[in-house]
Amino acid sequence: MAFGLFKGKKSDKIKPDFSDIDNNEKAIELFNKGQLAKVYMMPLEFGGQDGPMNYLFVPEFVVELKARFDLMIKNLLIEGKKLGYSAKPEYKGNSFIPSQLIITVTGDIQFKETIEIW
Repeated sequence: MAFGLFKGKKSDKIKPDFSDIDNNEKAIELFNKGQLAKVYMMPLEFGGQDGPMNYLFVPEFVVELKARFDLMIKNLLIEGKKLGYSAKPEYKGNSFIPSQLIITVTGDIQFKETIEIW
């Protein structure tokens, strides 16, 4: 079953299109095929739960980018910074695959990071 992950004309930079992934079963199917990966909004090492309310299905590059960001936050916590952390997905249309993941850090240091997914 094709989900149209790469719609539109070919170009040097092909962007994925997850607009056809409009239910959890389709997202899980792509995950089971290895076309999507699981990313935790609140990292397990920061106290996040290993359950469906805490993870999203995303392309592998998102997992890698978020892991780098989370490592930076972990290092700040090790330095003794007092930080709050939240991650919020944003969606396009009816897709179950977020188009962005917005991470907000508050406390001693405040900033926001947006990971563009599609």
